[in-house]
Amino acid sequence: MSKKVFELAKELDIGAIDLVEKLKDMGMNVRNHMVKLSDEEVEKAMEAFAPAKEAPKKKKVTKKKVAKKKKVVKKVVKKAAAKKEETAPEPEAEVEEEKVEAKPQTVVRKKKVVKKKAATKKADDADAKTDASEETSEEGKPEKEVFKEKMHAFTPVYVPEKSEEDSEKSTEAKKSAKANERFAVPGEDDPESGKDERGASKKRMGDLASIVSKKGAGKSKDMTQIKADEQMKFASNVVGRVMYTPTKKKKIYTGESKKTEITEVKDSKRVINIYRVTTGAELAQKLSQKFSKFQNRCLEINLLVKEDDYIGLELAGEIASLYDYRVEDKAFDESDVIDQDTVEDKSHLPVRNPIITVMGHVDHGKTTLLDHIRKTKVTEGEAGGITQHIGAYSVKVGKSTLTFLDTPGHAAFASMRQRGANVTDVVILVVAADDGVMPQTKESIKFAKNAGCPIIVAVNKMDKEGANPERVKQELTEFELVPEEWGGETLFANISALNGDGIDDLLEQVKLQAELLDLREDPKGAVEGVIIESKIETGRGPVATVLVQKGTLKKGDAVVCGECHGRARTLMDTTGKSVKEAGPSIPVQILGLDAPPSPGELLNVVKNEREARKVVDNRISERKALENVETPKVASLEDFFANADVQTGEKKVLNLVVRSDVQGSYEAIKEALQALGNDEVGLEIIAGGVGAITDNDVIMASNTNGYIIGFNMRPVTSARKLSEEQGVEIRTYSIIYELIEDVTLALEGMLEPEKVEKYIGRAEVRDTFNIPKVGTIAGCGVIDGKIERGCNIRLLRDGKIVYDGKLSTLKRFKDEVKEVSNGYECGMALEGFNDIKTQDLIEAYQLEEKARKLETASQYN
Repeated sequence: MSKKVFELAKELDIGAIDLVEKLKDMGMNVRNHMVKLSDEEVEKAMEAFAPAKEAPKKKKVTKKKVAKKKKVVKKVVKKAAAKKEETAPEPEAEVEEEKVEAKPQTVVRKKKVVKKKAATKKADDADAKTDASEETSEEGKPEKEVFKEKMHAFTPVYVPEKSEEDSEKSTEAKKSAKANERFAVPGEDDPESGKDERGASKKRMGDLASIVSKKGAGKSKDMTQIKADEQMKFASNVVGRVMYTPTKKKKIYTGESKKTEITEVKDSKRVINIYRVTTGAELAQKLSQKFSKFQNRCLEINLLVKEDDYIGLELAGEIASLYDYRVEDKAFDESDVIDQDTVEDKSHLPVRNPIITVMGHVDHGKTTLLDHIRKTKVTEGEAGGITQHIGAYSVKVGKSTLTFLDTPGHAAFASMRQRGANVTDVVILVVAADDGVMPQTKESIKFAKNAGCPIIVAVNKMDKEGANPERVKQELTEFELVPEEWGGETLFANISALNGDGIDDLLEQVKLQAELLDLREDPKGAVEGVIIESKIETGRGPVATVLVQKGTLKKGDAVVCGECHGRARTLMDTTGKSVKEAGPSIPVQILGLDAPPSPGELLNVVKNEREARKVVDNRISERKALENVETPKVASLEDFFANADVQTGEKKVLNLVVRSDVQGSYEAIKEALQALGNDEVGLEIIAGGVGAITDNDVIMASNTNGYIIGFNMRPVTSARKLSEEQGVEIRTYSIIYELIEDVTLALEGMLEPEKVEKYIGRAEVRDTFNIPKVGTIAGCGVIDGKIERGCNIRLLRDGKIVYDGKLSTLKRFKDEVKEVSNGYECGMALEGFNDIKTQDLIEAYQLEEKARKLETASQYN
């Protein structure tokens, strides 16, 4: 049977490396110990090393006998110690000296050498001595034999034998020597070692004695002397003997072995507590599972979970059910602090005012319509005549009160329009009769339909020439807004916001629609509202416009909205008057928050500011936990090719600091600016928010080589001076599309210009001249256009491009000229190229740089 070299070496009890060398000497091709040998080679090796295989067996037999002789050596030592006063037998001393010479320094090596030495002696003599000594010891001293059987449980301590020189010393010296000999080195079993060993042992014993003396230094001298005398008496009796310090023997249990009982976890303990979010690694740890096994178990339900993957509460419960566990959410429950409205049947509740949102394209007359309804002139105060904030107004029309929300129509304020549609009851869609349906008109229709609000179309600017309301109706039918006279359900009203024509009919239609909706709400229920707008005013701090939807908001209530909280110190209506409370569908301005909340956040009332702070802290911690969890992004094939097309150069980034007067405008500007850019240039808003431009903004812009943009905000005096010192440019705007246009131009200036080829002319090579130290000169005739000095040249031969480079020389009659027109002859030399032949065509062209445009800029113009 074939075997490997190391396997054969084990059988033969030979080292693998030694066997490799011996096999090589036998002529076998063996590279290392892993080579596989054939059956014939194995038989040859077995035959060659068969005698060597028997040797280890003899060693094993002798080792067993030596183990018995080890006891004989110790007995001889004991007998020699007992008969020390008499003359010790010389042969035994000689044998011991020989053993000492053969022993190495360590105690473990001594035993091995003694075994090897005993193995070389005659087996018959050794057996005879061993048997005789065992018989005498068993008969004469049975108790000591029992003691020796337990020798393995003790630590041997050897006290060296007294020499004859020590007996001649004084009695006090003998006592001190005996006291030192009491502290012997464990492991010594040779009483007649050389003088060097005795000196070393005395040195060690002296060290031990000094340590003992130091420990007892604090005791009285009498007690020390008494203990020293006792130790010396004991040492004088056991000099030359092997001593053992007994150790506590463990009790051995001899009863029947108990089987391991498998205990099942109680149902009450099979619960995992999760604080709203967890990761795959944390869930596996809570289930006491290795992640690899946990991952394989999740694959059974077609779920691939990674260690850093975010796992929600429902998914965690589904995974935990695989292990018969259930999940409990131990996160902070806001419902315990914030009251919720549980009324389902609202038929018995009082009627509330309808909320109407005016939407439409920019400059179609939305704010002008509201001005006429409110008898105000808001439009005159708007920069550029367009609305750039969302406003909330309560208007009393007849006996009823209507709440209007005015939304901006510019493309950048899509989020504001969507926010207005989500909190409204009825939408008035304003469309200019002379302009028709525009992009933001379509977007407003989509937002209103998504919110499920009925739409009333107001066809405005009927007083202008070219007004065509029928065309507007026709265009709106594409969006399923069919007038009633055409068999549809949509209400239409032809108005003129400037003159006030048709506005009363529009308001009647709004009231009728509100009655059909049967809007009711409980003014005594839990308070809930929505933030319409927020800003920071000098001297007043954060100011938020709130539209109360449920309950009644009172002055002094502790409120929570998003990650902001505070106490309603002041409530003001749309006219600026202070009020004590605001019921459902009433917009008010609230003062007393710690920061301006984000528009669209819900406002709730809690018992006190302490509970409000708890809610806010919990929301902040949850947001940070979600931000820290990395969700893996799956890269598509399109992304791969898009990244492959990008040049290796770094992307140019324009850093901006943006400041606005209100939070809604800041969000709209931020969203619009972040949409600009491409793969080559981008924009990053490094800081911003609501409030004036401060010194910190200037410092941040200076550190990042950025710019500062203020929308309806101006820099403070110190910031203006600091910007001049730091060289930071500050630009302020009041109209949003002007801001976007300037930023777009700045990004376009960062783009690499596009190079466009401009054809100039063509010439034909009619002859060539080789001039030393100059090169080949081509005698050419211009056959089309002209040839200019310093232009780019493309040499064509049989329609193929042979050379593409620069024109180095252009001469006519030995004179340098700027250009040669069609029909004239000239001499030309090309940079670094001399392989010019007759009949070649030379084409002249120029590369012009053309500024590039951003594709994303057009939608905001």
